[in-house]
Amino acid sequence: MKTYKGVLRGSTVVLDQKPDVEDGTEALVLVKVSEEDEKQILTRQKAMLEKGFPMGKLRYKSRGELHARRK
Repeated sequence: MKTYKGVLRGSTVVLDQKPDVEDGTEALVLVKVSEEDEKQILTRQKAMLEKGFPMGKLRYKSRGELHARRK
């Protein structure tokens, strides 16, 4: 795997240097976000983790109740 640096213009990536690979070679493009955007993303993700999300109603209040149903 090789790393090349470039700029995104529309749907085209313009590389700073000519890659030494054949035309038609598949490429994976990773877009680096700005530090400010990265901080905002992390803040949103932390808020989502702290808030949690609904996982359905609580059926058993203790482990004992869960095991009691198997008898």
